[in-house]
Amino acid sequence: MDNLPTLNQATAGQAIPVKFGLGGNRGLTIFASGYPKAVKITCATGVPTDVIEETVAASTSGLTYDAASARYQYNWKTAKTLAGACYQLQLKLVDGQTYAANFKFK
Repeated sequence: MDNLPTLNQATAGQAIPVKFGLGGNRGLTIFASGYPKAVKITCATGVPTDVIEETVAASTSGLTYDAASARYQYNWKTAKTLAGACYQLQLKLVDGQTYAANFKFK
């Protein structure tokens, strides 16, 4: 997955691993209320695009922490109904930090 402004191309219905670090283990209650969330956006033209290289087998979305790598992984189980549209996945943490990535689904 690539950061903004790249438009990540994926197949609707896949589970996409979103990996990030916070400088150590902050527990699993790191997201602000109502997050993560996917917000429909206009599919931008003229921005870099990249096909998602990694997916995971997951039936639901969920957050895990890997102590060995000191990284979090949020598995975003996308809905098949996202096909043909663009969405921004927004992650807002309880401390107010926000992160986002854009996706175009086929």
